[in-house]
Amino acid sequence: MTPPAPDPHPGRSQGEGPGQFPRPEPSPTGTRRRLQALAARSWSPEALESQTGIPAQLISRELDGYDEVAPELAADVPAAYDRLWDRRPPAATAADREAAAHAAARAARNGWAPPMAWDDDRIDLPSAGPEPGWRPGQRVTRRAADIAEDAEFVRRYCGLQGATMREVAMRLGIERDNLQQATIRARRYAARQAGRPGPGAEPEAEAG
Repeated sequence: MTPPAPDPHPGRSQGEGPGQFPRPEPSPTGTRRRLQALAARSWSPEALESQTGIPAQLISRELDGYDEVAPELAADVPAAYDRLWDRRPPAATAADREAAAHAAARAARNGWAPPMAWDDDRIDLPSAGPEPGWRPGQRVTRRAADIAEDAEFVRRYCGLQGATMREVAMRLGIERDNLQQATIRARRYAARQAGRPGPGAEPEAEAG
């Protein structure tokens, strides 16, 4: 009887497909990063509780930076993250939308990276960081086109598709009126550029 060929990936657990390797065990660092990433996609602690059963108080405690991670968080957050990372939070009521806007604004203030910025195989490693270049450029004064481009970035990659102008502005850390004005200016500039050749001057918009 011919003995089986040696496993080329002896560390891989059974049931994993070819070329797949076991992820690191969930860590306190990874638990916090996952919750922060979900907040960057507008998931508030209350919305997470409604979808996962994880108490909002525990989620808030972890986001507030407490050193110890509750055992139920370490066990439940990775599964919740895998299920919700590409979904939008509930938005049926004004309270839902307000909670989502506050979660996104908090993530923006603290510089929390969204799920798309994290490699699943590295999010639990304390020495790892999010992918370079995930954050839109920030300047005190920016061209209208730059602000409009940042708005499109967060809509597409940060879970704000279909969000209101106010929600997107909060995620960018600017005033709604500034974003609206920048969007109008950027569209007018693009229309002028499409109608005549050559570069043209573009007005600046302040990022409030």
